[in-house]
Amino acid sequence: MALRRNSRIADNKFVKMQTRKAISSYGGSGSIIETPFGALMIDKFDQWPFFRFNVKDGQTVIDASYHISDERLLQRLSHKDGFEKLEAFVYVPDNVSSSSRADVPEHQNDTISASFFPKWFYCNSCKRFKHINDWWREWSLAKSNATKKEFAPPKCGVCYAKRGSKFAPELEQVRFVMTAPNGDIKDIPWERWNKAQKAVQDEDTENGSVRLDYEALCCENPDLRYSKSTKFSDLAGISIKCMNDGCSHKGRMMNLSGLFGLRERKYFTEEELLGRHDRKMESKVYFKPVIRSSNSVYYPILVSSIFLPIDKGLLNKDIEKINRFKSKGKDAEFIYEALEEKYPLEQIQEILKNDNDMIYIPELEYRLYEYNFLVKNSNIDFTDEDENLIFKKESLSKLNSFGFEQIIGLRRIKMTTAQLGYTRQEPLTNDDFFSNMDETQMLIEKKFTSKWADKTKYLPAIESFGEGIFIALSHDKIESWIIQAETNEHFKNKINKLYLNIESHAYRSVKEKFGMPVDREHLIRFILVHTLSHLLIKELEFLCGYPSTSLNERLFVDRDQMQGVLLYTIAGAEGSYGGLVSQAPETQILRLLKSALRRASDCASDPICYNTDDGQGVGGLNMAACYSCTLIPENACEEFNSFLDRSLLIDEAYGFFKGLLN
Repeated sequence: MALRRNSRIADNKFVKMQTRKAISSYGGSGSIIETPFGALMIDKFDQWPFFRFNVKDGQTVIDASYHISDERLLQRLSHKDGFEKLEAFVYVPDNVSSSSRADVPEHQNDTISASFFPKWFYCNSCKRFKHINDWWREWSLAKSNATKKEFAPPKCGVCYAKRGSKFAPELEQVRFVMTAPNGDIKDIPWERWNKAQKAVQDEDTENGSVRLDYEALCCENPDLRYSKSTKFSDLAGISIKCMNDGCSHKGRMMNLSGLFGLRERKYFTEEELLGRHDRKMESKVYFKPVIRSSNSVYYPILVSSIFLPIDKGLLNKDIEKINRFKSKGKDAEFIYEALEEKYPLEQIQEILKNDNDMIYIPELEYRLYEYNFLVKNSNIDFTDEDENLIFKKESLSKLNSFGFEQIIGLRRIKMTTAQLGYTRQEPLTNDDFFSNMDETQMLIEKKFTSKWADKTKYLPAIESFGEGIFIALSHDKIESWIIQAETNEHFKNKINKLYLNIESHAYRSVKEKFGMPVDREHLIRFILVHTLSHLLIKELEFLCGYPSTSLNERLFVDRDQMQGVLLYTIAGAEGSYGGLVSQAPETQILRLLKSALRRASDCASDPICYNTDDGQGVGGLNMAACYSCTLIPENACEEFNSFLDRSLLIDEAYGFFKGLLN
């Protein structure tokens, strides 16, 4: 995919990037991505050329050839509490280079757009520190007939003017930005930093340790310098000063130590406050500094769906027709014939009976349908008519006794992933996104991907084809194991500690995941299946050569009805051409599992990792799990590497697979 640098600094400059970076666990509208030209923030998708150049009669109309077909997912999202006007998922088409220019796409309007962010740059040569707009003015003055294209990446016009065309050093961006829990992001007010007061305690800064002067700058025309010391490698080694001759603070160096103690209050306009339940929120929301590459800068809200061929559902436009016929008093038989027998009569009767009140389907309920489709399908070999789903159930003889119920090799799967929005500082689950939060939960706000918010007709999505291995464990075996394991004091203490850590955790999504109070059995089942998933992903890397970054997990776990995981890879990733599904036969899975359990028994961080009592990771939501033994790249994990404990699988006293190890 080509990325258009859609800013007034570098119009029509293109950068090649993977399509998945536009919609993924680390990228999308509002995210910061690193490119050879610098860090860029992807614009809202209504600003992308792909959308702006598809306007007819003042309305954005995306050609059907760009639509992604997944009616089951479309109906899940298009309801009164969700995106009631949603018509289709659309993808930005892949771009190929033009025949004349390798750095320009063939179709320049089929691109996404982004702007430089953060917008403050410094020159390593002359040490000047300016906003990018000021740097562009310097470049325009120094170079006659300056073009915006040649200013990408940005260059120092001051050095160019002094030392000639052979010396135009590229500028560097600062590494820090400020985020607020309501989803806003901004640059740190660097023009005020050289007057900062440190070690300050003040109610206006919510216990922050730095105060800035927002009344006045150090002088009328600050001439800032950004200096890095060779003696200190931390923030104390970076200093900002003003060198303007008329500045009363000239030469005063203020280092960045204490930067993360800065808090800046967010003031809301009347328009922003309109419709809020808590109009006092303007006194509660603060910006705080973070490194631009920090995970907390961007948490995308994604929904994904496995295409199920027998559940294509009714098209939204046909549902609207049914409602119109119903309002006119027409019966099911009339509608059946009016729709040219497109759907079974019984299906239309059911819709009329239920008044067609579509509501949001919770994530677990949505996945349960997929789980049952695979597990309860009577076909050993299954291929749908469009070949979007092809799988084979493997026969089991040895693994049944170790708690395996089914292993299914999916030779082809179609996965649709759509981005609904994003948050900053803390994540929200899909279910949180559609829920009505009370006033105490308003501090973390969702941001939509376009100006149309929940009234949008389109959502950006990606359609992925790949392969995978589906594993379902036995409900009865897990239940009897939990009863036995709960008699072990060490096991009980571990679960109790995780229970307390979840209860005290700030993330609303974590608290609601297992219910409050925490459903203990659901928590144990989830940790068991999730840890098994991670160990198998890591072992596929060690034993078979799959990079763990190319694998993904889809967890199917609730308290009573499902306990399984799908390990899959998509086309274009390493090993997506039959190599993964070749590991599905029982002999291969048994070999893979034994090796994974043995490897998990020997962590480089033991005995500390295995014997932790307080929890590890974010919020202490892991027990015996670290990067040496259990954690995987975050793009491969659905749970941000949380809720993991290898002891539940391998412990000699209570491990689920202790019999297999012995």
